[in-house]
Amino acid sequence: MSFRHRPDDAPDAVGIPPALGKAMASYRSLLDELEEGSIDDATFRRRALGVGLIVREHEAWILDLSTERWWRYDGVALSSLRFREVEG
Repeated sequence: MSFRHRPDDAPDAVGIPPALGKAMASYRSLLDELEEGSIDDATFRRRALGVGLIVREHEAWILDLSTERWWRYDGVALSSLRFREVEG
């Protein structure tokens, strides 16, 4: 997967880690497990937290389901990306 995100006020695009696509697939699987009843709410929440936080060398990506966005924090500022932009 190769995605680029360019916030309105940023001169250069930000590389989106391939881990975001994997995290979205993992989250979909978690939802399936919850709907099937093979995991309970507490297990779902614990595992979703692990899926929705990706930390790399110089940035962190946080999945915010309430706004359907990935948030990128680079130590200075936050920028966001909607799910559909990641999923392609």
